[in-house]
Amino acid sequence: MLIGSASIGPVSAQSQAPAAEQGFVPLEPGPVIVVLTSGERLRGELIEDRPGSVKLKVAEIEVRIPRDRIESVYPENDLMERYRLLRESIPPDDAVQILFLAEWLRRNGMLEQALIETRSALAIDPTHGEAIRLRQLIEQQIRLRERARTRGERGESSTPSGDDSGKRPRRDSFPLISEKDANLIKVYEVDLDDPPRLLIDESVIDALLDRFGGRLGVPATREGRATFHRKPPEEILEAMYRLRARDLYTDVKVLDLPDSLKIFRDSVNSTWLVNSCATTRCHGGPDAGRLMLANRRPSADRFFLTNFLILEGHRLEDGSPMINYDAPASSPLLQMTLPRHESLFPHPKVKRWRPIFTNSNARRFRQAVKWIESMYQPRPTYPIEYDPPTGGDGGEDSDSGSDSNTGAG
Repeated sequence: MLIGSASIGPVSAQSQAPAAEQGFVPLEPGPVIVVLTSGERLRGELIEDRPGSVKLKVAEIEVRIPRDRIESVYPENDLMERYRLLRESIPPDDAVQILFLAEWLRRNGMLEQALIETRSALAIDPTHGEAIRLRQLIEQQIRLRERARTRGERGESSTPSGDDSGKRPRRDSFPLISEKDANLIKVYEVDLDDPPRLLIDESVIDALLDRFGGRLGVPATREGRATFHRKPPEEILEAMYRLRARDLYTDVKVLDLPDSLKIFRDSVNSTWLVNSCATTRCHGGPDAGRLMLANRRPSADRFFLTNFLILEGHRLEDGSPMINYDAPASSPLLQMTLPRHESLFPHPKVKRWRPIFTNSNARRFRQAVKWIESMYQPRPTYPIEYDPPTGGDGGEDSDSGSDSNTGAG
């Protein structure tokens, strides 16, 4: 199937009826693309969809955009599905059609995917002038977006057009790790036998080659460097691992979750951990004791990876780690979900406590064991500075006076 700019065109996954029309059906909260009447596209988290306006979080800043300034709003998942279908229809050696796809991705705000496709086109034809120009444009847009995101994390003003609030958004009181640190955890947990999509900037590859060229199998010649640049990103990351170039890990962008972290998000954090352990009357409230967990947006990367980092470094009073990677089913984290008489680490006696699982054969319990087994071994020490919050002394609700220590730094 021939794919060009006309056949791809702008996407409008959900037709936007006039705001005042009866029968308005709001979109569900989640990742969306907002197309403004000016042609600008905003990519963010939909918080609220009303007939008169849309409330969106962009680069950690909440903005409300009047409906008359919006051309369309559609879920990002719809766009990703269309991208997948389009990509499958393009021959792997057709640089022209891959470039059409890359430009379509760029116009729809999917910059990382656009850069991957542009580099795919350049791998086919390294001298393609349009591909070189498009790559430079996308890299510049990514840098600008990263600067805006950094300003947002610092609480500086970076309000997109259409914001009529005039106020700095209220921030969640639970301290989260940064997006940079969340990405770094993903880098450490990548399984090279089944890697997620990765993005490594050419300047990072050059830095690796400059430092190690001529040693440990790293090419030093011009031709060898050019060949190394064309390697799949997982092979370049493997070289970083092998060379222990840890300072470059922060420059590797992991676009999808490694499977191990995906299991933790979907089968542990978003289910029983947040719903049973991190409630406001337990480890998510003021009486949490010395183990406090985030209980909002359990599927958002910074939230669930903050919980993972806290659990990874948590130690009980006797020094036992909360997660036992040598004997996963014996982990205190899992044992405390069982009835006390069946547990190796009985949950402290607190009011209204009930076991989450009746026994270790429960499906979610076994999924949690699978998650621990799937984590990278031997366990790395993340170079992340993070001080986990506490909920006070917690009285009887503290977990046996356990000490919280992320073990990161």
